[in-house]
Amino acid sequence: PSHDTTQGLSDTADKITVTTNYQWAVKQIVVCNTDSVERLVTLAYDGTAATAGNCFVYRLPVAGNDTVVLDTALVFESGDTLQGLSDTADKITVSVTGWERQVA
Repeated sequence: PSHDTTQGLSDTADKITVTTNYQWAVKQIVVCNTDSVERLVTLAYDGTAATAGNCFVYRLPVAGNDTVVLDTALVFESGDTLQGLSDTADKITVSVTGWERQVA
C-alpha cells in the first residue's frame, strides 16, 4: 500500500518514525515554503538533523512561496527516522510519499 505523511518543520528537530514491523520505500519528498522569504531546510536519515553527518539534505535554500520536489529511492526500516530542521518555525512543510510494507 502507498504511504503518505506530512510534517511541519520547526527550528528544532521534528521527525517521522517508521512503524514497528514495517518498511518504507520513500519515492518523493516535497518541501514547501509558505513564507515570503527564503528558508533553509535540513533533512536527516535515521539520526538527528542537527548533526551534519546524518544529513542527506543540508541547509537547502527554498525560495519564498516555493516548493522543491526531491525524488528518492530511500528505504527506511522499522524504527528508522526521518528528521528535519528549518531555520525558522512553522514556515516549512515536508510531505513524504512512497510505499509501506509489513515485514514481520
